[in-house]
Amino acid sequence: MLGKIIKYDMKAMNRFLIIIHAFLLIYAFFIRILITGRLTANNVHNLGNTYFLILGLTVSFGIILLTCVAFATSIIIAVHFYKSTYSDEGYLTHTLPVKKGTLLIAKVIAGTIWCIIDIIGLFAAIYIAAWVPYVKDSLSGNKALLMEIFGLGSHLGVFGSIAFYIFFMIAGTVANVILYYACISLGQIFTGHRVFGAVAMYFIVTFIESISCLLIFIPLGLLNTQAVTIGTSTTLYMSTPSQYMLGLLGISLALMVIWSVILYIITYYRLNRRLNLA
Repeated sequence: MLGKIIKYDMKAMNRFLIIIHAFLLIYAFFIRILITGRLTANNVHNLGNTYFLILGLTVSFGIILLTCVAFATSIIIAVHFYKSTYSDEGYLTHTLPVKKGTLLIAKVIAGTIWCIIDIIGLFAAIYIAAWVPYVKDSLSGNKALLMEIFGLGSHLGVFGSIAFYIFFMIAGTVANVILYYACISLGQIFTGHRVFGAVAMYFIVTFIESISCLLIFIPLGLLNTQAVTIGTSTTLYMSTPSQYMLGLLGISLALMVIWSVILYIITYYRLNRRLNLA
């Protein structure tokens, strides 16, 4: 039953999400073929102001498009959860012979899968549009600095650092999906204004999460950029930018997991004990 629910949720969201991501990739190919593909180290000074004006406009629109696609993905996932769980469709959903925990896990998995697909699509679009030889050569000149900043090749090693970033990304997508579902579930408390309640709870919960992070980061000196720069952070011994980056992400990951567990329990409790359909 778990697999069937995941398949149903994926199918319900595919129609919209495939279209917007396909449009994004088509636009990326358009930029690559007609604009960025012409940019090389040999002709960069000879293309003229018109080319760079068009380049700036297309890149600006591309950034807006990337933002809109990412935002639309989150909205579609959240709306589908609301419609299939708390609206009229919820009556059918909750008649399924499945435990509420299984139902929630299935929806978290489906939402996470599409969030990961979204991230892959965004990176693919950026790669297609921007990873031209000129950009590649420019970045290769600062390869050592970039690897140091992102912690690649530090005490974790290149592959260890990459694996950590991938794990962090996956954990972040799961945390975001759980956050959406928890806020929607908490928003049902406002029976007359459920959508407004969900949006309000999103801002409230994210604000509380931010405050909790600050209360952890400040005592540990993670927000003291001077200490990191001169290598005098005595709490976590982060004497290099890579150690600071990985240490910051490691603590952020721990806090993310804690908050995700709390919000998941809240969502499950609302579904199992305080279900209030529209």
